[in-house]
Amino acid sequence: MAFGKRAVQSPPTYLRTAPAAAAPAVAVRVPSFDFTAPESATPDRVKEAPRSIPVVTPLLLVILAVVFVVEVKASPMLGRGFTPPVSVIVAYGAIDRSLLEAGQWWRLFTAPLLHANLGHLLSNAVVFAIIGFMLEPLIGPRWFAGLFAAGALGGSLASILLNEPNLPAVGASGAIMGVLAAAFLFGASARSGPKGRRMQTWALRMMIPALIPLAANSHVDYAGHLGGVIAGLVMGVVLQLVWDRGEDRPHFGNIAAGAGALVLAIGLCAFVFGAGTANVASAMTRSGLIPDAEMPQGETISSDRAAELVARYPHDPRAHLFRGIAFVTGAHDLADAEEQFRLAANPYAAQVAGLSEEFTKGAVALLAITLSYENRQEEAQRLGAPLCDFTRKTNDAYYDTMVHRGICTA
Repeated sequence: MAFGKRAVQSPPTYLRTAPAAAAPAVAVRVPSFDFTAPESATPDRVKEAPRSIPVVTPLLLVILAVVFVVEVKASPMLGRGFTPPVSVIVAYGAIDRSLLEAGQWWRLFTAPLLHANLGHLLSNAVVFAIIGFMLEPLIGPRWFAGLFAAGALGGSLASILLNEPNLPAVGASGAIMGVLAAAFLFGASARSGPKGRRMQTWALRMMIPALIPLAANSHVDYAGHLGGVIAGLVMGVVLQLVWDRGEDRPHFGNIAAGAGALVLAIGLCAFVFGAGTANVASAMTRSGLIPDAEMPQGETISSDRAAELVARYPHDPRAHLFRGIAFVTGAHDLADAEEQFRLAANPYAAQVAGLSEEFTKGAVALLAITLSYENRQEEAQRLGAPLCDFTRKTNDAYYDTMVHRGICTA
């Protein structure tokens, strides 16, 4: 502990100057001691980390935004919320176990840079900005870059090990969860200063919901989140171990920065050269359409069969149509059905697949009906009203439902 200055008390009576009548005139002086210990000599004092201006946090936010813009610009079709089709996301570097087993190891580095849609990007960016602007000024940009890289790789590895083999995964969530876990550990340290408890509170508020599955059919990659947390906790312990008392910053900062830069460089290079436009174009060619022998027979299709078709033929609009129908008739999942119908109704995708205009109109009619059941009547009428004559002539079931839902008038 640090010692403060103490007032020197009056000496005992027997040390005071004796009265002139009782003793020789000899003054006895009390030595004066300075009880203030120099700060450098205090063995238990932990020096609070100096603050710096965040550099890595805004840089990574810009990189993630630019990568997403490239995704959107290169995509031949987009779903609601600027959602590229699964084939495009996979082509650009999503986690896919079968492709990793085929030697495309670079997906470990590209997947944390990709996002499934605009909402996915914005939610990750907000969380990352909050925790990044708290933690980076305390531990410095070099170790912060290392934490991000460790969380990214931890999330990618957990996605491969724990998710279904045919489930693509993208997003910076693993990296962000790693930063949150490290921030929680660091917040308990004296180096975090008076704002450490506040940083811990924020980290817990954002970490816990991201680790608890809220729905069985959720699209959230909880495995990736868990992997990021584990990597962040390990790095947080290492960070504390290599930070000597009295030092402004932890040791091995250059190594942490180098590892972070290497992970980012591999991811960006693979995104630009390993994936890119060529793979996206090849993913959208006609050669990948559902063969006639595998086309479902009848008007109903099981959820498993529809999911298999989307996984094997993700760029065929008919696969998304079947998947949407399965969501409606099986799980009664309107939100996922809407997403699939939007992909099926994209006219460019139908043109690439060589499908007729009637197919696209039918998909739009199903989308309008789904929106009406989601109580989005205005949007349902805007999309479905122009198709009333078409459905009346081609599909009585669609037309009757659209009349019943108020999209068309009898």
